[in-house]
Amino acid sequence: MIKQLIESAFLAYRSPNRTHYACNQTVGSNLDAVRYYLEQAIDLNPKQTDLMLTLANMYSFQGDIEQALAIYYDCFTQTPQKDKRIVSLCYLIVWYHYLSEHKRVDDHLAYLSQISPPEARQVKQLLQTIEHILAKPINYVQTAPSQRVGTKMVCPASSCLEDTEPQHKAIIILGYKLNDDGTIPPMLLERLKAALTVINASPEQRIFVTGGLAQAGVTEAVAMQQWLIANQVAADRITLEDKATNTLDNAAFTLAQLQHQNIEHAYLVSASIHVHRCEIIFAATQLHQQFKKQQAHTLPRLIHFDHFAANDGLSPHHSPEGKVRLDCYIDALRSFGLPAFCTKQITLA
Repeated sequence: MIKQLIESAFLAYRSPNRTHYACNQTVGSNLDAVRYYLEQAIDLNPKQTDLMLTLANMYSFQGDIEQALAIYYDCFTQTPQKDKRIVSLCYLIVWYHYLSEHKRVDDHLAYLSQISPPEARQVKQLLQTIEHILAKPINYVQTAPSQRVGTKMVCPASSCLEDTEPQHKAIIILGYKLNDDGTIPPMLLERLKAALTVINASPEQRIFVTGGLAQAGVTEAVAMQQWLIANQVAADRITLEDKATNTLDNAAFTLAQLQHQNIEHAYLVSASIHVHRCEIIFAATQLHQQFKKQQAHTLPRLIHFDHFAANDGLSPHHSPEGKVRLDCYIDALRSFGLPAFCTKQITLA
């Protein structure tokens, strides 16, 4: 019975139907359904920490951070397993940081340092990374010499890319769902135009296009590659990553290619409401990889990330606020190796 409930929760979590999901004779969001099934499973097995952690994650996704924190704290105090206590502490620290409750962040970090100093150091690095990226204003691409974006003077592409040797720099264009016939939609066209400005200002840099979702047999990455070539970008500058189906995979797969090509500094090009999330995902994924490779004594060189945003009018603010800021923290945790659905291994067993 518990396994069936977990499988139902996992199916609801993975469903593309986000707003009209039928469950328990009602219709709500798919996350409401996930919570319902998880709560039923927890009633049958209250000591299953993975179920409780997943439930807390669902509350955090819906913006109910206080309820999520209460469940994370219960996980921390009730489980005798050291690894689960460490995970619970990581969630508590990051979400108290989101709420700017710095005293609680420090207290939980101090406890984590007692039971696992390496994880405490990694979480501190994650918090510093989040702070650094969220403090950046959106860096819109200036597509014409006299252009201003809103009231903010933007950084011209050429001057922003002078600090590293060209052969060690890269421009990464994040994909977006194609039209049903495989053509490029307006949202993706905006970021391609922005990327082209950066590309033309830095003719020696490598270009990475990333996105594996296909429409009419064409992936996002291939569609972007074709558009760039049609706009006089040399094909041999472009590296294709056409396996990823979300931004977390974009980061994991592209990082391997960046490291293989000895890239030291990379600029992410995406929508204005997405650039901070992209930076956090790439940076947090790299931190997580560093931690694992440090343990294996195969530490690669760290890559520095910045961004350029399309002038798409999607963001009313210069820095992440509201749901965009919330999503930055959710993505930071997931990129850091803490999955949204902690009981996936039970579902697949």
